[in-house]
Amino acid sequence: MAILKVEKFWLILPKEKEEKVVDTFKNFENVHWEKLTGEENTEKSSPYDSYVTKLDEIFKILRIFYPEGKGFLEAFFSGREEITEEEFEKLRTEVSIDSLYKEAKNLERALNVIEDKKKRLSELYEETAYWLDINEDLNFPRVFKRFILYSGTFSRDEWSNFLEESKDILEESWYRTFVNNKNVKVIFIIPKQFSEVFENLLQKHNFIHKRIPYLKDSPQKSLERIQKSLNKVDEDLKNLYCKAKELLDKKKNIFAWYDYYITKIKETGAKNLAYRSNYFAIFSGWIPKKDKEKFLSMLRENISDFVFESKDPDKDDDPPVILDNPKIIKPFEFLTRLYGLPPYGFIDPTPFMAPFYMLFFGICLGDIGYGLLLLISSLWIKNRYKPEDDTKQLLDLLTVLSIPSIIVGTLTWSFFGNQPLLGPDGKFLKVFPLINPSQDLITALGISLFIGVASQFYALILRFISCLKIKDYEGALYDAGLWILFLGSLLVYFGSKVLGIKFSGVEIFKYILIFSLVGLVLTQGRDKKGIARILVGLISLYGIMGGYGLTSFVGDVLSYSRLFALNLVGSIFGFVITQLANMVKGIPVLGWIFLVLIWVGGQVLNFVLSTLSAFVHSTRLQFLELYGRFFVDGGRKFFPYKIEGKFFRIKKNYDGR
Repeated sequence: MAILKVEKFWLILPKEKEEKVVDTFKNFENVHWEKLTGEENTEKSSPYDSYVTKLDEIFKILRIFYPEGKGFLEAFFSGREEITEEEFEKLRTEVSIDSLYKEAKNLERALNVIEDKKKRLSELYEETAYWLDINEDLNFPRVFKRFILYSGTFSRDEWSNFLEESKDILEESWYRTFVNNKNVKVIFIIPKQFSEVFENLLQKHNFIHKRIPYLKDSPQKSLERIQKSLNKVDEDLKNLYCKAKELLDKKKNIFAWYDYYITKIKETGAKNLAYRSNYFAIFSGWIPKKDKEKFLSMLRENISDFVFESKDPDKDDDPPVILDNPKIIKPFEFLTRLYGLPPYGFIDPTPFMAPFYMLFFGICLGDIGYGLLLLISSLWIKNRYKPEDDTKQLLDLLTVLSIPSIIVGTLTWSFFGNQPLLGPDGKFLKVFPLINPSQDLITALGISLFIGVASQFYALILRFISCLKIKDYEGALYDAGLWILFLGSLLVYFGSKVLGIKFSGVEIFKYILIFSLVGLVLTQGRDKKGIARILVGLISLYGIMGGYGLTSFVGDVLSYSRLFALNLVGSIFGFVITQLANMVKGIPVLGWIFLVLIWVGGQVLNFVLSTLSAFVHSTRLQFLELYGRFFVDGGRKFFPYKIEGKFFRIKKNYDGR
């Protein structure tokens, strides 16, 4: 339950043995490699980049035909498919990347031709259908030596006004009209000398130009012919999609090729981590102490001659941090990393904070039904989508958090916001609920505040321990020890007075209170001199300056009142949903259907909102009221150089982490 001990190492070997080291990289991932040169990463100019570019184009073309439609759960939680090396190699050897690329580009070109043809035919169909009133062939001339042809539409009102204003021109022209309820379609043949005046009149009366397509037959016959061509295009498009489906069926093969070249690029990048001389290559990194011998064994299996040196971190080093906790605590590392890793050599707050977080979340959600739903849904998602890394750890965390939710739900006897099977005494089995937040408000508030007080003292104790660990003895005594004495004696002395509790030795706490008060005044401004030191110490007591204060203590304790408040809100919402569902039960025929829909939909909504609220507010209490009191972040993540693909997870032949 600590930060894993690591050593810095240097590996020196002949340059011709670099490939063997890369093989070790692939089979042993528990190493944080450090780049020894300041050169730009040459992965960008890898010889394999062109293949990855081709595969990206294939993916893009496939998405045109068959867009990816992942659901929310799959998009958020799904991990890579796990396959064996034999299966992976089989997927690659079944197809050629060049043939895949050629097939995809042929599909793209064919699709562009078909879509362009369909667009032109559709536009022609629309233009022809517009002039369906013409019962003549449309192959008449459009260009004349002394005349200009205009065709288009007026609104009925504009047409009347236009006729009046253009009657002089129209007397020397030819025109034909097709009138319907909304507009007037017109074909004009106008002498060229009137074109400028005529066009101004057309613009004035909002004439809409419509082209008459040049076709051999009448509009009716032309439309039939165009429709046949469109049907043929649709058939070609359907056949093309069938060919694209054949390519889509090879998607796993494409994934395998993509992963293959991605790993090749990463192998090239692994070589760039080294410093090279004419004859030797030097690699450096960090390795957990417990894994060093295993790593050396693998090196000896692959490389006959090499030099390996390692040492513990110096004070000027910045070792990467690996959190190492038992299986039940490990999911809570997700929260610690969310806040920030502790520096190497500091305490790992995860095991110390996990019990409090479980308590916070359990009280906030605190329902047997919602706890079971959280347990079942998190287990189902893990089994269904096989998530990885942080996503898996988040689901592991939710699985663990379902247990305190069920326990608190049992103590408060809450099942989807209701309290079923209560006896005449208002109890189930004459025991539950032990506490009913909706009725025992003062008791629930008292428990919340007690948890707040306990957690604040717990955080100060951890601050004391963490300061001792880094040999900050002044911080341990002045910023933690004196505050523990001051707040503890303040609560005991004045609490006993207010509650009327008398016990021998109570006066001792008065002297402890005075001693710690004077000590805080003298030490909280210890970086100042003279009267400023006293003034800063006095102000720090209030909490305006310094890392803590009475207002901070009171404010933080009061923050914990939200624990049972959220529990109460979730319970009331669940109870109201049940009541609403029961109200529609009496509706003939559909009553029970409405009841199920309202109850299930409402409870799922309440479950999601309550779980989200429990997670957010528990995390807030953890980060601000607890971590903020003792935890110092700034650690560097242990980042192993993983040579692996994007789509497949290859089953390892060793016991990897």
